[in-house]
Amino acid sequence: MYIMRYIFGLLVVLGLLILLIVLLVGGGGKPKVPATSKTLDSYATTNAETRLTIDGSVNAQSIHNQIRITVDRNNVTYEQVQGYNGNVIKMQRFDNTENAYANFLSALTHAGFTKGNADKALADERGYCSTGDRYIFELSQNDKNIERFWATNCGNPKTYGGNANLTVELFKAQVPGYSDLTQSIVL
Repeated sequence: MYIMRYIFGLLVVLGLLILLIVLLVGGGGKPKVPATSKTLDSYATTNAETRLTIDGSVNAQSIHNQIRITVDRNNVTYEQVQGYNGNVIKMQRFDNTENAYANFLSALTHAGFTKGNADKALADERGYCSTGDRYIFELSQNDKNIERFWATNCGNPKTYGGNANLTVELFKAQVPGYSDLTQSIVL
């Protein structure tokens, strides 16, 4: 009688182990749904914004400059920033529409805006290409970065996997009179 209980208990434990292995390996019979990420175009109807920062040569605080272009469904904002502390010395805001933003996001998609390397060792672009320009590409929503990649006009290293030159030109094209606005700034 004792041996029968022992064998029965052993069979129950083995059965549970086999069931557990089948559930872990086979997913419990439920079809696996691939994880999908939101497409860039889908942000057109949200409060998400895209940004390009062109960070000039590493030089003295008093002569260091940046250009920031932020595009969202309502506005395109152009800013000239002096120094390393974010001092905005010139700002222009232009109206935008959801349809224009959707077209811009579609163009960014084709330029590879969402492609990049999230390697934490390369997350900080400061100091790279010190005599050239660094391009920081961001997508954010509710003050939280969804993605942030960078490239330089010096080549590698970089984290941006898209076409950096095309992406920069797409952002510049969102600012009416960009060349006039940047005529006096030295990066």
